[in-house]
Amino acid sequence: MFQIKESFLQRGVLILARENNSNIQWTYGAVPLSRDETHNKVIEMMEKEPRGSVLDVPTGTGILADRLRKIGFEVSCCDINPAYFSVPELTIDIGNLNQSLPYPNDSFDYLICLDGIEHTENPSNAIREFQRVLKKGGKILLSTPNFLNIERRLRFLFTGTFSKIPSHEVIKNIWKGDITMAHLSPLGYPLLKFIMECHGFHILRLEKDRKKPKMVWLLPLVWLIRLYGRMASKKRRELYRLDETSKDEIILGGNTLIIMGEKVV
Repeated sequence: MFQIKESFLQRGVLILARENNSNIQWTYGAVPLSRDETHNKVIEMMEKEPRGSVLDVPTGTGILADRLRKIGFEVSCCDINPAYFSVPELTIDIGNLNQSLPYPNDSFDYLICLDGIEHTENPSNAIREFQRVLKKGGKILLSTPNFLNIERRLRFLFTGTFSKIPSHEVIKNIWKGDITMAHLSPLGYPLLKFIMECHGFHILRLEKDRKKPKMVWLLPLVWLIRLYGRMASKKRRELYRLDETSKDEIILGGNTLIIMGEKVV
């Protein structure tokens, strides 16, 4: 896949809070705005599921929705800004994850949200909307940067932040004032899981986009963190979700964490 300059995109983002911006002229066609590995892993997971209705939100260029369509799913596409959408075989609906989605309750068998939740101003509202439009027993596949792998933890130790903070010049001149291109809500897995469970989801499984071989050099730090977790009291392990954050999918995970959940309420 050809590379899109990051002056146009921050890797893995979609605009989620700006009204339709007619100044955007997207000419790159239907290409992934998230990592290729994330798209491929989600398709691999969905291929094993019974066919049904899927909401892809935010859909971006529509490339994932088109791949789902081609393997037999009935796909609906939604985004706050249709300027990127580049799949003529599908249509796009306008919706805002910080407010509401334009669908009735219990509309879909599946909902896919790739690298979008961390860009919302109100991630709890977005997950509440996901729960509302999914049928009971419906499944959600949600991806987000893995902010708690050992690389990012080490980066946080030295920088005090999980994500790069854009300059005001970038926001003004490249992002046209849209701060939601940044990671406004960099949620680690324990907090994201907590919000999802509060809104009626049960976590089924975790996946990573890809292995990161260079992490082998950080294994001593991983062992130290896991030793701390084992020595902590049961109450502390529960309060800080230490057993969960020391799982391979988290601490030794790739750049992206993929969560599969089921609507149980």
